[in-house]
Amino acid sequence: MRNEKGQALVEFVLILPITLILIFCIVDFGRVISLKNDLENKTSDIVMLYQNGKTLDEIDSIINKEQNGIKIDASYNEDYITISVTKKIKPITPGLSYIKEELFDVSTSRVIKNE
Repeated sequence: MRNEKGQALVEFVLILPITLILIFCIVDFGRVISLKNDLENKTSDIVMLYQNGKTLDEIDSIINKEQNGIKIDASYNEDYITISVTKKIKPITPGLSYIKEELFDVSTSRVIKNE
């Protein structure tokens, strides 16, 4: 029987980068899902504040005091208002910056009746 330690080392070196990239992708996906959940909660808070009579400028100042980087947009239609909340996230997966050089936008939106 020959020494099989060299074979195991070569297999480990070939599989390690793929495994690490896969782990980083899973962590990035979890960060995006967590941020999406946080933005959904912020959007619900914003809709509740808006329905209680606060203006979008007041809401924007309240939200940005709590956490920087959140962008609030509102578009008006005749009967409806669409409130969108967006935040940029930088992925930690190595090599992803070569594919996509910009940060990822994670956003949520709600459509409410304009009363």
